[in-house]
Amino acid sequence: MKIYKYAVGPLGTNCYLMVDEATREAVIVDPGDTTPDRILNAARDKQCRVTAILITHGHFDHVLSLNELREATGAPLLHHEAETALLHDNDKNMFHRYSRLNPTFAPADRLLADGDTVTVGQSSLTVCHTPGHTPGSLCLFDYEAGAVLTGDTLFRESAGRYDFPGGDYDTLMASLAKLVKACDGRDMKLFPGHGPSTHLYHELEHNLYLN
Repeated sequence: MKIYKYAVGPLGTNCYLMVDEATREAVIVDPGDTTPDRILNAARDKQCRVTAILITHGHFDHVLSLNELREATGAPLLHHEAETALLHDNDKNMFHRYSRLNPTFAPADRLLADGDTVTVGQSSLTVCHTPGHTPGSLCLFDYEAGAVLTGDTLFRESAGRYDFPGGDYDTLMASLAKLVKACDGRDMKLFPGHGPSTHLYHELEHNLYLN
């Protein structure tokens, strides 16, 4: 799949548009913009049809335009089954701490589990459950493209916070080891939830959380 990255919203959250080039089907990952316009315009510019919306976790900065995008596209929402409680609690998902908003979200159309596959046209994503930042944090592997969307589990030369509700340091460390193992020795390109993209081999050398 072709991966397009857009830094959006008040915290510069990376929203991704992943497009299967053979069918022009696409998924939106982490719609963190304050309005859906930029993301919808990107999908129109790429001449693709959004068939799913995925969130790597339910923190407020990753879901700011979730409701509007679901309405505009009619696409189903997918997230890990362990993230349900956080997404629907505006204390845990940080809306009450960092914004004046008090949104409600309809339930997910599909709850994901570790090892599940999400089909996008002729391409597929493999779900890797990586708790620690939140209970239901996940990474999305596109093995054919050699790419991983890491959410807020792993950043360039850093890792996600574990002091928010549902976070835990030891769990995060275990998830990072799991992520590395799932790369199966390949120098996968890593696309985090914030900041620049990176590569696994770079992180193995420079990221203290992996050393």
